[in-house]
This record gives sequence, C-alpha cells and structure tokens, in this order.
Amino acid sequence: MIAWFAWAGYVLGYAALVVGAAALDDRVQAKAVAEALARHEAAKPDPAGAVPDDDLRLGIAAVAVLVQGDGGTQRAFWTVIIDMVARGVLEPGTTYDGKPTLQCSAGHRRKPARDASDTERKLWSLASYRNPASVAPHSVTHPIAQNLHAEGYLRGREVFIDFKAPRPVWSWTVAALTLPLAALMLFLFLHWRYAQVAMWTAIAMAVVAWALTMADDGRPEALRLPVLTERGDQAVRQARARHAHLDPAKRTDPYAPGEAAAAYAVFGPEAYNHFAAHTSGFSAAVDEGTDERQQNKDAEERQRNWNAFNG
Repeated sequence: MIAWFAWAGYVLGYAALVVGAAALDDRVQAKAVAEALARHEAAKPDPAGAVPDDDLRLGIAAVAVLVQGDGGTQRAFWTVIIDMVARGVLEPGTTYDGKPTLQCSAGHRRKPARDASDTERKLWSLASYRNPASVAPHSVTHPIAQNLHAEGYLRGREVFIDFKAPRPVWSWTVAALTLPLAALMLFLFLHWRYAQVAMWTAIAMAVVAWALTMADDGRPEALRLPVLTERGDQAVRQARARHAHLDPAKRTDPYAPGEAAAAYAVFGPEAYNHFAAHTSGFSAAVDEGTDERQQNKDAEERQRNWNAFNG
C-alpha cells in the first residue's frame, strides 16, 4: 500500500510540474501577444479621413463584398441578381419543362444596357440559355473582390501581425528533467512486484516530454488581421448610414427598383426576404437555380471520384 501511495505521489508530482510549466509558458505567450498588438496599434498611421461618397464610387456590388466582410463574393452575386430583377432586366419565368427560372425580360433580350457592369453582362449572357441563379457566385463576381484587394479595401484572409513566439522555456525545462525523473522512477520501483507499472509510467513520462518539446508553429488567432482594411471599414460605414432607411425591419412597402440591391447589400437575408415577398416567382426561381447548382456540384464530385478510382 505504501508503494502505491509513493507511486501515485510521484505521478501526481510530475503531472503538476507539466501543468505548471504549460501554464507559465502560456502566460509568457499571452504577454508577448499583448505586446505585439500594442506595437501594431502604436505603429499604425493616423486614420485618414473618409473619402466622401467612396461607397457610391465603388458601386453597390463592391459594397456587398465589403459588408460580407470575409472577402467572399456571394452577397455581391445576389446583389446584382436582385438589382437586375428589380429593374426588369431579368424576370421570373418557367423553362420548357415547367421549372421556375430567371430569364431575360422581353425588353432586354437583344443586348444589355450600355452602362451595364461586367458582372451584369455575364449574367445577362447566361440568362439566354440557363438560370443565372444556378451559376457558382465566385465564377462571376470574383473580379470585384480582386479589384477591392488591389485598391486597398481588402487584405488576405491569412494575414497576421508580425510576431516572434517566445521559447517555451518552462516546458523545455520539465522535458529535460523528465529523463532523470524517469530513471529515478525505475530505480525506486523496478524491484517492486509491479515493476511493469513503473516501466510503463516511465515510458508515458518520456512521451509527455517529447510532446513538451514539439514546437507550436501556428500563430495566435488574436494576431490575425481582419479582412477589411480601415479604408474598407470606412466604405461600409458610409453605406450603412446612406441606406439606413432601407432597413427591412422598418419597411412594409416594396422596395423601389433603385433600392432593392442596396437593401440586400447592406441588410442581407432580411432584405432578400422582403424583396422576394413582393416579387412573384422570384424565390421559386432562385431555389430552383440553387438546387441545380448543388446537383451539378454533386455530379462533378462523383465523376472526380469515379475517375480517381479508375486511375
């Protein structure tokens, strides 16, 4: 019984050393992260004043990318779709087999307007033979995000503040002490009738020591910079202030043709629901296109797996 108590005390003592070392290293790491954040804030230039009407210059599709906040273009895609439907360029209809779809309206089947954006031209062209809602958003609207990145409104998704992680001195110290501690464990308990327990305990200590020496190459999440730059934040603030009156929570009447896209870009799904509720056939056409895109995606994945299987 005494031997068991001695063994348990030994194991608990080593566990306390490991936990304590990890806690101390975490405290050092947290302090280093806080200092890196402080240095970054101190080195930032004074924020420039917002450029007047910058959101208007960018256009509502670009604003939609900025409001989405992660550099994705899904919201921009649906902003352009809603804008085209609201202005009568696209209209809900049915295919030859009766499925809901979005198609070019009778007055816009020959060619797009002269002032149409590149994204609108692409969607207008697609609408001549398929439901534009079935297209992968990124394939149409990714140039918008690229331009915003080039102009300094967006940064990459994996951009971190410069940071040199401190060495885990306490963990390394405990790892270095593990070998003599494990040897002492074997010396004290190997003659014991439960010698195998002592041996496996020493092996476990060696594994823990190895884990303590493994370097953590990942950067702390607290040091990740937001995708939007200060300039992007300014444009979003301008857009939110400019279009605050389009908040669907405060609207009962339908959006005007020039309001629907801005409402969705700023307020997202709530504005979509408000617009769809006042636009007959729109929601069904979008749902059908979304289902078709998913079916095509699943079919492509099955084909890739089949080709990989057959070499």
